[in-house]
Amino acid sequence: MLKHSFLILIGAIISVLPKVALAKTEKIVIVTEHLPPYQIVDEQNNVSGFATEIIHEVMARAKYPYQLNAYSWVRSYNLASMKANHCIYSIARTPFREKLFKWIGPITEINNLVIWGLKKNSYIQIETIEDAKKYTIAVNKNDVTHLALLEKGFKEGENLYVLNNTESLIKLLASRPEIELIVADDITLAYRAELAGVDVNSLQRVFEMEDVPLNFNFACSLTTNDNVINKFKAVLAEIHEDGTYNKILNNWRNKMSHIDK
Repeated sequence: MLKHSFLILIGAIISVLPKVALAKTEKIVIVTEHLPPYQIVDEQNNVSGFATEIIHEVMARAKYPYQLNAYSWVRSYNLASMKANHCIYSIARTPFREKLFKWIGPITEINNLVIWGLKKNSYIQIETIEDAKKYTIAVNKNDVTHLALLEKGFKEGENLYVLNNTESLIKLLASRPEIELIVADDITLAYRAELAGVDVNSLQRVFEMEDVPLNFNFACSLTTNDNVINKFKAVLAEIHEDGTYNKILNNWRNKMSHIDK
């Protein structure tokens, strides 16, 4: 009887081992978009940037094989929301998205959405979010800024100009008089202006949406193995706690506009 029980136990252990080994050798596909300075995609499709360094550190410590691909935001979002073992960064964690992903944790600290305009348009005066509804704000379709303003009662075709592509909002603001405002975070603004060929000094902060924090996260599809998710969570938390996060952030501070140095 004892020998029989022992054989059953050994059999149970062996049956589990292949699953553990498989989970540890699964390739993770990580997708992202071009969003300097978080993710910077060059002409050869190599990805660098502040958030990218955080992700590489997570994967180095987790010891899972992975590949990192940069696509348009729409394609990256669709892949990460539907395919097993696909993860995405940097993605804002919003109520709408909460149940669509398995959330690993934050990549950025507090970073609120800000409404921006041109300094020359001195007629624009905003003290509350309701004041902003008197003007036309350009947003990218299904972006976090688009969804946030819809939740606050803005209406497409009335005070929201919605783009179906990723055309530069800053370029539109500078070249189209009917576009009076855009929404962006402080950290990416200088990079966006540079890419658009617009002098960042021609822009001004009009209103900060303090109740809409734009905290970027690392997340994976709902069908991603829970062992992978739990490992990533533990490692990312460790990176925040042991000083690695701040070390990487400090290396990028001089490349980020409008944050304390």
